[in-house]
Amino acid sequence: MSSLPLRPTQPAALEPLKWAMFRALEKLSDLRGNAVARMEDTLPTPTGQRALWVFVSTIGELNATGPFLRELHAKLNHLKLVLITDHEHYRGPYLAQYPDAAVYVTHGHSRDARHLARHLPPAMLVVAEIPGLPSDAPCRFSYAFPRIAKKHGAPVCLVNGWLYHYQPACRMDDIENRLFRRDYIRLFDVICVQNEDVRNALIASGAEAGRVAVTGNIKFDAMRRADWTPSQARSPTMLTALVTSGRPTVVAGCVTDHAEQHRVLDAFSELRTQHPNALLVLAPRHPEVREHMVALQGFLAERGLTGAFRSRIDDARLPDATACLVLDTIGELMDFYAAATVAYVGVDHNILEPLSFEKPVTIAPGWNKTYPSYPVYQAMLKSGGVLEIDTGEALGTAWFSLIDDPVNIAHRHDLARQALTRASGATGRCMSAMRSLIDRLSEKRSNRPSRVDAHQRS
Repeated sequence: MSSLPLRPTQPAALEPLKWAMFRALEKLSDLRGNAVARMEDTLPTPTGQRALWVFVSTIGELNATGPFLRELHAKLNHLKLVLITDHEHYRGPYLAQYPDAAVYVTHGHSRDARHLARHLPPAMLVVAEIPGLPSDAPCRFSYAFPRIAKKHGAPVCLVNGWLYHYQPACRMDDIENRLFRRDYIRLFDVICVQNEDVRNALIASGAEAGRVAVTGNIKFDAMRRADWTPSQARSPTMLTALVTSGRPTVVAGCVTDHAEQHRVLDAFSELRTQHPNALLVLAPRHPEVREHMVALQGFLAERGLTGAFRSRIDDARLPDATACLVLDTIGELMDFYAAATVAYVGVDHNILEPLSFEKPVTIAPGWNKTYPSYPVYQAMLKSGGVLEIDTGEALGTAWFSLIDDPVNIAHRHDLARQALTRASGATGRCMSAMRSLIDRLSEKRSNRPSRVDAHQRS
């Protein structure tokens, strides 16, 4: 695929007036006590070094676009990599994957973009997957970020684009969406999306058709775990002992609500009737919410399952009496998938992570068509690469059948691999669409920030 035809994008004629109006309303909201928290001042003293800004809301988007981000930064390694998120608790996991990056947390206020630009002015801004339109997705990303990037002469790109069709979460988000919906999408120089539906929706919202390319889903290019070893993980001692123990191990990741937790625990109790030494590694969503962890501890006690919470124990071999390890940390799930005998992935989450380790994957029905995980789920289910089961008892029976039948495991892997191979290649298509922009930045290789008039930065 050749690069898309490009010319500098500019805001509409009335945009400066709308921006002044929005900033006045934002300041009024601040004065009325509605101010969101300030972005934490953790960046180094300004040096003038230019940066590759990447808005990547959660660890899910970071992993989903990982193959592209690594290749892009390798080509633009003279730029400081800045990962922007709206979730403070992802700072550590982001740095674990990209230790040389700066990680900055935004709370959705326009001042965040100005503050970041003073420290590390952008040479390029990449939005990783969401939001394709203002306030469309479950994240806080101010229109100020692409706006100030353009003021610095930086190209703005969307990769792995997806639309959730969410409504704005608050009044200021609603105002921002109403004022800048069309301006936002027209600031993008290159828009790479997952499918034709997203492309058509963005064009209908004002994107220039020549800038929008259907490149597929980068998630399918992340199947690169053959060289994994426990020594690479944050819990090497625990994982090494688990791999060598031979214990049948079920790793259930991104288990969201109480009903799904009950289903998984019921299935595991069923499995233990046949494999009493089996281990469940349960990774709940939002482990930072204490009430959720207290409830989960109660669910384990109800079933007489001895549990351990990863955040409360050292990296050591798990006692044989431990029936369930609750993975209440952030960023370790993928490594535990590597140690699994069989995996379970919570509804609406990433089934490709355990598949990348050639693990048989089980899921439950009820997936949401608006989530970016849905096309992957649909493709894998159609191929037979995953098993969908709707009750805890049937799920436990399926785990028993897989654990005791390696031929079945190999068959499931073959089906999944064939489907994954057919869907791969999005990273290369995105790089091709952005080639002229990347080449231009590679030629400059200058650390001098662009000159921007003071009134333009306001």
